[in-house]
Amino acid sequence: MKRLIAACTLLLLLSVSCFAEYQAVARTTDALADAVDGQTDPAVLSECFDAWADHKPLLASLIRHNEIDQIENLYRRAIQAANNRDLNETRLQVAELTGMLRHLPELEYPSLHNVF
Repeated sequence: MKRLIAACTLLLLLSVSCFAEYQAVARTTDALADAVDGQTDPAVLSECFDAWADHKPLLASLIRHNEIDQIENLYRRAIQAANNRDLNETRLQVAELTGMLRHLPELEYPSLHNVF
């Protein structure tokens, strides 16, 4: 009976931690996506990149590193396009960045496939 209780407790703990991880990723990426969405000013984009850098340690521990690298590259390309005053390229990079930030929680949604 003790083994069953221990197994159920571990399953419950695992489930709760999966949902807590999902909520942390969702809240963080939604805030970052809202901040960068539609921005074309280099100074604002730089501030958004600084906010990303502040949240990067948390996200790097929860998300695969290729997505982290891709988002960082998108931030850099958006800032470079804004500094070049290429409005269309800036909007394109910001839209791609926003989409990627909004997509991250879907990658981390708790499911049996992600757990096992």
